[in-house]
Amino acid sequence: MKKSLLLLLLLQAVLFAATADPRLISYQERYSLCHGKTDYQISECLLNGNLNYARFRGDRSVFRKISTSRIRKAAQEGRAYEFTMQHIPETKRYTGLVEYLDYLYSIREAYRTPAFAGDEDDDIMKMKRVFNLLLLTDLEETPERTPEFEAALLEFQRRQGLAVDGKIGPRTKRALKQPMKRIITKIKKNLTIERIMKPKPSEYILVNIPEFRMHYYKHGEEILSMKVVVGKPKMRTPIFTQKMKFIVLNPTWNVPPSIYAKEYAHKSPAQLRKLGLHYGKNGKLYQPAGRKNALGLVKFLFPNKFNVYMHDTPAKSLFQRSRRAYSHGCIRLEKPMDLLHKLGYRYKPGKTTWKSLEREIPVFVEYHTVWVDDEGAVQFRPDIYGYEKKLFSRPVRRTAPGKVHPVKKKDILSDF
Repeated sequence: MKKSLLLLLLLQAVLFAATADPRLISYQERYSLCHGKTDYQISECLLNGNLNYARFRGDRSVFRKISTSRIRKAAQEGRAYEFTMQHIPETKRYTGLVEYLDYLYSIREAYRTPAFAGDEDDDIMKMKRVFNLLLLTDLEETPERTPEFEAALLEFQRRQGLAVDGKIGPRTKRALKQPMKRIITKIKKNLTIERIMKPKPSEYILVNIPEFRMHYYKHGEEILSMKVVVGKPKMRTPIFTQKMKFIVLNPTWNVPPSIYAKEYAHKSPAQLRKLGLHYGKNGKLYQPAGRKNALGLVKFLFPNKFNVYMHDTPAKSLFQRSRRAYSHGCIRLEKPMDLLHKLGYRYKPGKTTWKSLEREIPVFVEYHTVWVDDEGAVQFRPDIYGYEKKLFSRPVRRTAPGKVHPVKKKDILSDF
């Protein structure tokens, strides 16, 4: 009896390790970059992403984590597909990307990456064909720059995060020349990110770093949106989530040691005074409150280990640029007073004043280079921090439940 039971268990283990539900295989191939061979491997990769988390600056707590023991149990019981589908997001952002990816598969054979040879008439016709396929326009593929073509060009630039100027410059051409395979891969990577993000509450603030934009949602509706400036590629804004707890009116700026060492340590007291900077009694550099203060007139605090927050800025001209990665890591707001008012507060000039929020607002700082906006349009943005390559550079390959191939030391960066 014991031998029979042992043989049965061994047989189940072999089947568990060697088979995969065709539905899971199909979903994996169509909507992910996973390469699992068994139900467990596919399900675990789809639900947890298996990203190279050491390659980004941020906090893993922003990502959902489904217990591998639950995934293993579902696989052993033959319900891996059902379990996986229960945890696939049903949000517009996710389902919209799935639908667009399905559409791209349907036109893949008809799509040809345009090669611009300098013949303006020929280039216009090629662009019209791209717009018809990617934007679902109905342009007659002739060499004329019709009003309909101009409108499609502006819409294409808007969806690519380019300067919406109607000019066919190098960046616009580069966006138009993306091969279909690269577009599909980019969408698959963003579907992975969408799958593993934590669900959102009814009220929250979202900052999408590559979009250079902040969104405030309440009960599923966007009640405020504005441009933001984020960290430079060498001083990346981190990916994380925390609750906004405080507002500071008329803040002073205490210069962080890292910024002081790089930008101010070599300057004379006279040079610093011209910049409105002074040394305090503690010997540390600071900037008093005022309109010329680097933090502007208000800052919004959601305490975190990165010391990152949202704030006003006197450098308003940067918001006119399409790419806005210029800060030291904090998030500069285009219209901070609008956010202050939405939170139920009014600005009052004068001394530095701290206010505690009556209700704490979750803030999600995320990284999406493809998403579906509130109008249903698919938006694409450049990978400003290189995360599309870094996060997917070392997919975890599981040879058996619970066993992972070792990570090579050269694959890990030390700038987490």
